Amino acid sequence: MGKTDANGVDLSGVAGRLVQTVDLVDPPAPQAIATDTVNDHVFVLQVESGAGATGNLCLNRISRTTGKITGWMRLTGFGHGLSMGCVPVGLDSYLWTECGDLWFNSKGVPFGSRVTRFRFEHEGTLDAGDIPESRKFAPPGSIGGTGPSYDPTTDRLMIAYHTAEGRKFTRYDATRAAAGDWTAIDDAAPRKGGTTVPAVKPPGWEEKQFASKFTSQGFQLLGDVLYTYDWLPYDRNQNGKVDPEDFPGITYISSYDWKTGERADQQIVTGASGLTRREPEGLAVERDPETQETRLLFGFSNTVPGTTGSRDVTICWYPTKPAVDGVKVLADWTELTPAVPLPAGAERPSGRIVVLAGTPHLQLRGTLTGTFTEDSKIATLPHRLRPTRQIRQNVARNNSTGRCVCRVEGNIRGELWVYGAYDDNPITWIDLNGVSVPWH
Repeated sequence: MGKTDANGVDLSGVAGRLVQTVDLVDPPAPQAIATDTVNDHVFVLQVESGAGATGNLCLNRISRTTGKITGWMRLTGFGHGLSMGCVPVGLDSYLWTECGDLWFNSKGVPFGSRVTRFRFEHEGTLDAGDIPESRKFAPPGSIGGTGPSYDPTTDRLMIAYHTAEGRKFTRYDATRAAAGDWTAIDDAAPRKGGTTVPAVKPPGWEEKQFASKFTSQGFQLLGDVLYTYDWLPYDRNQNGKVDPEDFPGITYISSYDWKTGERADQQIVTGASGLTRREPEGLAVERDPETQETRLLFGFSNTVPGTTGSRDVTICWYPTKPAVDGVKVLADWTELTPAVPLPAGAERPSGRIVVLAGTPHLQLRGTLTGTFTEDSKIATLPHRLRPTRQIRQNVARNNSTGRCVCRVEGNIRGELWVYGAYDDNPITWIDLNGVSVPWH
């Protein structure tokens, strides 16, 4: 079992959802995530389609509230989207990312060798070669694989980078760095506990069904805790490929004490377990604008239904506030979007996510009215309430010839459906007040 760390994060605990299965501007997988809670944005980096070894990236901007794409930006010659940070300034969003000159790893994948800061411009293009040298930075001794993360609770910017001695992490004052003062605060102590063999082994480990070491998928600093996001894929077959049915492999988050390097915890991540591909992509930290709760965000890449290669993004989060009277609220009451017109003055149905006995539950309240004569979509769940596994429950309906119960189901796309209506026995109202189902 995990334990609550200095930030209040329990890596073995329950997780909420920020956005789910959002289709990105380009087909490739997401790489890094960040949020601007002041202006209600989520930012997602992905390698540009067809970019090959050029290091071009596509920066998506998504609404934190609706999950809709609200903008995009093209970054040419930047790298692979290793990590990212976001700082709101008034109505603008400034992003910290890696940038060229490009550094190629042993597999020929291009990464940035420096970091930079720029303002998001919808439909804009920024070329790494056009950025003045004074606005690029690499820590002393860095040879490449350089990427930033931002901690909004301390205004600290952390940079990860490769040196001749191995990977290092250094933190800076973000405001001073934006002004050109790159005086380092301190370096992280060398990590103790290693990342080659997991402390928590997945089922089948002894049968060698998994790759021999982690693939790094992200990192984030929060206070004096360094979090790393890693993927343990299944072993490749004789053709050197991973069979589709072998996905998703196993996802881990580990935490380290910044000052001592001791590994505090390492856990298998269980959030969003129903995604088809579920490849881990990106860590970030935000402070919720409504509750002021600090959240550790972690992203997943998933295959877009009906396509062979396009990916969408799902972003989950670990809470830091403890339960109150045994109940933890992961998402407070939020209105659903009905698929049928509501009567004048009628209150919209709503839902929330609460943790009961260690298990998240989706709870609904309200009544939907209409005339349903067949299986029908009745509402859409907001992103924070959408499950990644099918949910269903029988609920009360109008009594007609002894039929007084119907079935309500919710799917991964957030669609809420009703089953049990017929031409000769229509459903005219549906009571959602009794819905309380396990949510994953």
